Amino acid sequence: MSLSFRQLCIEDTDDVCRLLNDTAIRRHLPLASMAGSFSVEFVQQWIARSRAHWQEHGYGIWQIERDGEFIGWGGCQVFNGEREFVLVVQRRAMGAGLSLLKQVLEYALGEFGAGSMLVVLPLSRPGSRLLKRVGFTDEQTVRISGCDFIQYRHPFLCEESLA
Repeated sequence: MSLSFRQLCIEDTDDVCRLLNDTAIRRHLPLASMAGSFSVEFVQQWIARSRAHWQEHGYGIWQIERDGEFIGWGGCQVFNGEREFVLVVQRRAMGAGLSLLKQVLEYALGEFGAGSMLVVLPLSRPGSRLLKRVGFTDEQTVRISGCDFIQYRHPFLCEESLA
């Protein structure tokens, strides 16, 4: 499996819209219920905010392709003053599990360097087995905009953590 990463751009709008409006994906995006369906305008604004995040912090969200085809988006963003890793992929990519997670995290380490990292997952998406295999711990339940999530933390994510 060959993955490639680049900053999101406006040309990614249709791919991101399809992903975020896929009902199987939306059930794992509790904040989506407040947004209704994701419009082209909403996604374009989100991409613009993502690009601004890159300019402000030097890191952000990527468009991810597998073997030349869009499979989702992911990367790091600031959450409550800390670095949070996010990943949203198409259903056909979910089966890649640990291999996909390790490849994306390895890329993140190359871009952002080692250090503390958070992952915040909806209650519908238990990921503790995969995350614990690379050193994340089950830390706490957090509430974001009225929705509960499980927050995992890796105290010092580095290449050796992924071995």
